Amino acid sequence: MPQPKSEDFRGKVVKSARELVASWKAHEPVFSLLTRWSRSYDDIFAGDLGVMLTEDEILDHTFSAGRAILSGRGGDGKTWLLRRLFGRAIDAGIVPIFIDLKQWTGADYDAWKEWTQDNLGAGAEFLVRRFSGLGVGIIDLDRLAPNIRKIIFVDGLNEITATVGLEVLTTLDEIVAYYMNTSVIVVDRLTRRDLPSAGRWWIGTPLPLSDAEIRRHLPKGAAVVENDLRSSPFFLDAALRSGSAGERRVTMLQRMVHEHFGLTEAEAVLVAEACFAAYSAARSRMFNVVAFREKVGQPVLNKLEQSGAIRVDGTNGFFQHHIAHDFLAAMHVAGLDSDLWTPRLLRELSFDASSFDAVELAFEQLAEGPADLFLQKLYDWNLYAAGYALAQRRQGDAPVGIEMRTVILAMLSDKCFDPVIATRQRAADALRLMQIEEAKPFQHATTLVELCAVVNAVESDVEWFNEWKEVFRISETQTIEPATLVKITEDNSILGWTVANVAKRVDDDGRILAQLAGWLGESPNATVRWRIAHVLGTIPEHAALRCLRDLIDNDADEDVRYGAVRSLVELARIAGPELREEARTVIATRSQTILMSDRVARELRSSLLIDPLVAPAGWLSFARACIQALFIESERLEDRDLWRGCLNEAEKLYSAAPVAGEGELHG
Repeated sequence: MPQPKSEDFRGKVVKSARELVASWKAHEPVFSLLTRWSRSYDDIFAGDLGVMLTEDEILDHTFSAGRAILSGRGGDGKTWLLRRLFGRAIDAGIVPIFIDLKQWTGADYDAWKEWTQDNLGAGAEFLVRRFSGLGVGIIDLDRLAPNIRKIIFVDGLNEITATVGLEVLTTLDEIVAYYMNTSVIVVDRLTRRDLPSAGRWWIGTPLPLSDAEIRRHLPKGAAVVENDLRSSPFFLDAALRSGSAGERRVTMLQRMVHEHFGLTEAEAVLVAEACFAAYSAARSRMFNVVAFREKVGQPVLNKLEQSGAIRVDGTNGFFQHHIAHDFLAAMHVAGLDSDLWTPRLLRELSFDASSFDAVELAFEQLAEGPADLFLQKLYDWNLYAAGYALAQRRQGDAPVGIEMRTVILAMLSDKCFDPVIATRQRAADALRLMQIEEAKPFQHATTLVELCAVVNAVESDVEWFNEWKEVFRISETQTIEPATLVKITEDNSILGWTVANVAKRVDDDGRILAQLAGWLGESPNATVRWRIAHVLGTIPEHAALRCLRDLIDNDADEDVRYGAVRSLVELARIAGPELREEARTVIATRSQTILMSDRVARELRSSLLIDPLVAPAGWLSFARACIQALFIESERLEDRDLWRGCLNEAEKLYSAAPVAGEGELHG
């Protein structure tokens, strides 16, 4: 059968694009958005000026750059902006393709894995066929004349897990490289991504609405305050619809649920439970309508659909704005007994730590006492989740206690001195997002001595906090007493992890390793074993290495294996040549075990990339040998690409000119 001519095919795609635009409910009023762009996530998080672009300048900028990712907080208008840009592209004669990852379901993870098992590039065909609504695949773009401009718009990258999100970005990067005159613009949450071909991407963020823009839509004489919540397009829209004066975002979301969705308190509780169950079951924004209806009942489902809160598409449903789904799922979590705030529940709420929006909203719904405890649970699971949650607190909000705030800020600031580049970047990012005044001294501390001084300056009569301060100050004294070290085994996560962190800085006189090894064999608590593994990486002894090796081989808990692999690399950094070679052998001979977990493998790649200022002589050879071992054992091409990228980064960091042939990975 003859293929359609280029112009016929182009007409079909553009017609489909216009139909898609017509299906979107036009949002009124239209807010005027400014964006800021840079080549560096560092600039975005630091708030550096970068390149300022108005809406009508973004398309040309994207096309000239080839690859653009627009990162921002929930509710800052990214989807509205992307849809308007899509319409502008049609009017400009560009062929646009809209990939809506908000339609991703739990079943799509299996489909993606099947499509990409031999070649990640095949994922491009799946993305276009499954999520564009065109009824064609990426290969059909070859029907278009080479001189025709094409832009792929991708919404909802943060709606899927971080691992698959990285693979999607790699696939999009390959599309731009392969198809002439093709560009891509991706919408994401405000998080640092390991971008493929990182130097080729422009990174942008929507700026808060200006006071003038807010006032343009408010009644004459309406007050606008500093850090007004209505600088977020979503919340300005909500305020205009409700007539509110800009309360806290939780208050405005509660008003939306009751006034606009029409839910009673009892109905909201049912919907909240169903929303969390949807996240837990599918790890996506899409939910099975039948299962959802069984939990909430048909009348409540009708309310949600008729109010425009959700949209039903066959057997699947989704909330029109992910903030509503996040808020309701978070409402369920906030209402649970604190014993149920487990790492598993937090992973389910956050799509395996790929999006902390719902976690932040759960935190904001809690009063000070429970908020302290929730923050502690977050801290025990994921320090960066705790940091991002605290970052949403504004100066005027009912604050979490000064003691708990200080702990989180201090531990994030402490991580800024970590030798692993990715660790210090994540910590610095979380600190830079803080909107509370108390964060500034922690942001500005440049040495451990300065940080300890900031902590010491915080006064309190709370007993546990003062005990924590004394433990934190061990960083200055360089000695740790047995009575303090034993606290690493306690259920109290604040003290336990702080002891683990400061124990990494003291010299072992022979006692520490013996005590840790003993507790390691006795403790049924996986978190305690993780803390001990954390410390073992700073003891360059054969016995410490054997403990870490045994944890990788035998421990059933992924967090413990994660910590052991990282510590094995840390041990190699400070070890002599013989022990470093032994560490390399342990890693190389356990490649298959490491590769069984994407998370553990990702942490190994991160851990190998340390600050060049603290890297020992020969570090490139060590990193190269580890990477090559993992590369050889990797079966999927996309995994091999990740290891190849890790090696390329290592060579840039530790070698001006790699030895010919040594940096190459084949297979």
